[in-house]
Amino acid sequence: MNRKTISIARRTVLTAMTAAMLLTSAGCGPAPRTASPEELEAANRNAARNEMLIGCWIPPRPHQVLTQEDADAQIAKLAASGINCFTTHHGEMDDIGYLTRLANAAEKSGIKMMIELGTDLSENGGMAHNLDIVRQTMDLPALLGYNLFDEPTAGYAAALTEEFRQIHELTGGTKLLMINMLPTYGPADIMAPEIRSGFSRYRTYLANFLDTGTDALSFDFYPYSGNPAGDAGALRSMLVNLSDMAVMTKKYRNVPTWGFLQDSGWSGMRIPERDELRLISHLHLIFGLESYSYFLYAEISDDGGMLGMLNWDGETTKIYDRVKANNEHIAGMGYRFLSYSLKGFLTDNMRTEDAEAIDAALRLKSDINLRKVTSDCNTLVGVFTGRSAADNAARGYAQDPAKSGYYVLNYDLFNDNTVTLTFKQNTPYTVWGPDGIEAMGVAQTVTLQIEPGDARFVELKTFD
Repeated sequence: MNRKTISIARRTVLTAMTAAMLLTSAGCGPAPRTASPEELEAANRNAARNEMLIGCWIPPRPHQVLTQEDADAQIAKLAASGINCFTTHHGEMDDIGYLTRLANAAEKSGIKMMIELGTDLSENGGMAHNLDIVRQTMDLPALLGYNLFDEPTAGYAAALTEEFRQIHELTGGTKLLMINMLPTYGPADIMAPEIRSGFSRYRTYLANFLDTGTDALSFDFYPYSGNPAGDAGALRSMLVNLSDMAVMTKKYRNVPTWGFLQDSGWSGMRIPERDELRLISHLHLIFGLESYSYFLYAEISDDGGMLGMLNWDGETTKIYDRVKANNEHIAGMGYRFLSYSLKGFLTDNMRTEDAEAIDAALRLKSDINLRKVTSDCNTLVGVFTGRSAADNAARGYAQDPAKSGYYVLNYDLFNDNTVTLTFKQNTPYTVWGPDGIEAMGVAQTVTLQIEPGDARFVELKTFD
């Protein structure tokens, strides 16, 4: 653990210790204590961390990987950004040589590949073509699976049900089959012309495709327009969309949900700054999503209209550097939250309209462990419960979660935030941040210093 980490850890621990020493252990839970720097260093060294699937759309373009050597170099560059999976564009699904070079390079770099299939699902046309592509590619190295469709409308549900069945049978269930959905601002009439009883129109849309069969459900919501004055409203709408995904995840418990992060700019949209990118990363994760992909990695055309992490000439851009830093920052938390599932939210100092954008079913009035949350500015606290050992084993996550965890987000892009969690008694805790385990001990209060758009994850356990 470096000097910066120890400094941050000491600052957080001392705050907790000051409050804890005012208590006696009698009737207040375990006796208060704080971990020493040596104990924190050992915990950072030994605590189990999770891996998260971090994707991007789309990989280096065909003209950038004409040889296997080119592909190896370009995919190694992609992997160095912290991205460990990429999804190809359906426009290149017939270029088997291109897909093969990408797959071979992905295997060498230790990352995964998803192939996006075509959008023509006519029974005797596109679906047969898609199945033929699956036959030609399903044995490629590093192939994780297929994106069956990008942003389908209601009319595709029946065809996707059949395509899912046939591809699942063809691959023997060895490949992940997913669908990427429209966001809530998609055209209502083509998402769900008829609304199910007890469902909103958008949740009807999601349910129709969850019923088709899918191993993962994704959506893409891009909040940062060319006019920053609209950010607050767009992020509020994003809270609604994330709520819909979280509620539907609870209804379809075995289907993980994914999302897309806006890292690029195009007509009417701008490239997010560091804290803006960080905020939407944490927003996806605090709502219980298990993966996200960046939009965009490789520039789609040479007209400069949509800049990504990689330009048309195959060179990295400032977006690449920003995404790489974002991945490193969030990876410091060890993705420990993946061993937990979302129960709901508590808020403090959050604007009423923002808090009410979260579905009422997810807004908690109290918590079994927390007495109160106090903060300087907009604070969103995700209340998480530890998954079962069997569930975590099936998902490939660490099987040692506490009963409860708290994802504490500074939902403010302009101000640093001091957030204090006050528990009902002295409680074991571990604070995960961008430097790993920043604090650990037993206390009744834990105070966190959080930069704009950033977060901490607090587990109610210690690592001996």
